Amino acid sequence: MRRYLLAGLAMLLVACGGDKATGPGAVSGNYSLRTVNGNNVPAVFFQDTQEKDEIVSGNINIVADNTWNGTFALRGTDLTSSNVINVNVPIGGTYSLSGGTITLTDARNQLTLTGTVGSGTLTLGSDAFVLGETTALVFRK
Repeated sequence: MRRYLLAGLAMLLVACGGDKATGPGAVSGNYSLRTVNGNNVPAVFFQDTQEKDEIVSGNINIVADNTWNGTFALRGTDLTSSNVINVNVPIGGTYSLSGGTITLTDARNQLTLTGTVGSGTLTLGSDAFVLGETTALVFRK
């Protein structure tokens, strides 16, 4: 009996030993936007013959209490007149975490960002920037 108990404990330790902490405390911190659709920021996320829209910068701060906040700095250029509009969009709300998958919800801006988090990298996708298309965002601590 003792041999089976020790073998069982050894298997349990091996099975649990490789797990990484994925709770809110493990992922909390400030993440800076690095790329948009694989391009370094500032990066164009939409352009046609009349308009060019860019994400200039962004950051997301994940807090251990399942809240988050941040900002996107956006620039819109009217290509017919060369007028430029810069705007900072505050974002924030709550998030849920399951393993390495994270969903950030901002009810005020009707924004949902879903992706993965781990090893100091936050990778998110959202269709909020271009309707019908997913914009890929990569943030790093």
